[in-house]
Amino acid sequence: MNTFTIFQTKEETEFAIAVNHNAQISDVRLARAKVAADHPENALKNPITVTIGVKARQVESTNSQLLVAVSFRLAGSINEDQPKKRNVLCVECTFEVNYQLRPDFTPTAEQVKAFKDGNAIFNCWPYCRQYIQEMIQRLGYPPLVLPFLRVQTRHRENRRLSKPE
Repeated sequence: MNTFTIFQTKEETEFAIAVNHNAQISDVRLARAKVAADHPENALKNPITVTIGVKARQVESTNSQLLVAVSFRLAGSINEDQPKKRNVLCVECTFEVNYQLRPDFTPTAEQVKAFKDGNAIFNCWPYCRQYIQEMIQRLGYPPLVLPFLRVQTRHRENRRLSKPE
């Protein structure tokens, strides 16, 4: 797992930048979390495949604030000579990030969507990395270093989130 990349079109990037220039983070909090794992002694007998997923949603917006919830899910699975992989560990966490908006700025729906699907995820990534790394060690597994998160402009119309390598 070398990179984790969010792709946005040029238009989405411009929408996100408009919000970015008119907002600042006022608060980040862990809103929800869930952790489960098999005993590492049993799970580590086979190679573990790690996958990461992320989803962001707007929670609230006022004239002066924008609140976004960013949910991350890391799953570790093994393939025990069965057609379906079995999860041996799972760490889920949702961070709410509150942005203070300039008083004279009201973002459009398109701007908020682009911002939450790019910048908000990027802003929460360090908190996610720290939380997941700590939880995996507390579960008794070896330390896991999560990759950098990159935001890149894609020249296609559709935006997608890449799967980690």
